Amino acid sequence: MEKLLLSADGEILLYEVDKKILNNLDVLIEDFYKWKNTSYYDEQLFVKYLQQKFGDRAIIFKKNLGWLGNENLPKEYADIKWYNF
Repeated sequence: MEKLLLSADGEILLYEVDKKILNNLDVLIEDFYKWKNTSYYDEQLFVKYLQQKFGDRAIIFKKNLGWLGNENLPKEYADIKWYNF
């Protein structure tokens, strides 16, 4: 499992994801935007999309890092891929 940070202009959430998700994140995000049936979406809807596509164990919530900006992200998370919706 790999680490991934997701947010939606708010709190940053740490997830563990299957390596194939991380390796194909850009394509999966594009597919997600085509899949969603609403103008309101956030990282939680993206997580549901990934769980439907790959199963519940493919993406697992680990920790809420809180409301941080790039400059306040702790160094231990600096090298983790981050996507903000």
